[in-house]
Amino acid sequence: MSPWVSWTLLAAGAVLVLTPSVALLRGWRPGRLKWSEGPVPLLGVAGVALYGAVRTGEVARLAGASTGVRSVCAYTALGLVAMSIGWVILYDHLARSSRSKRR
Repeated sequence: MSPWVSWTLLAAGAVLVLTPSVALLRGWRPGRLKWSEGPVPLLGVAGVALYGAVRTGEVARLAGASTGVRSVCAYTALGLVAMSIGWVILYDHLARSSRSKRR
């Protein structure tokens, strides 16, 4: 992959993933989640972890790291993606339980 593609992924990730995630962590609630009683900052944590996964893989590639280091970074990124999925599932579970208590 060319360095141009790596820089594009880092910039796009910062704009499309990191910015809304930090906003969620600071208390912003988008229209769909406005009335949700689930812990919305949990979605922000999931987004930050997802951006960390993108950074982990791309920074090692840009730095010209060895194959072993890039493999470790790839496994770390995979773990961060798995944690992000887990946090989204936890948010859904907590939001669903709060919806069932309202009824």
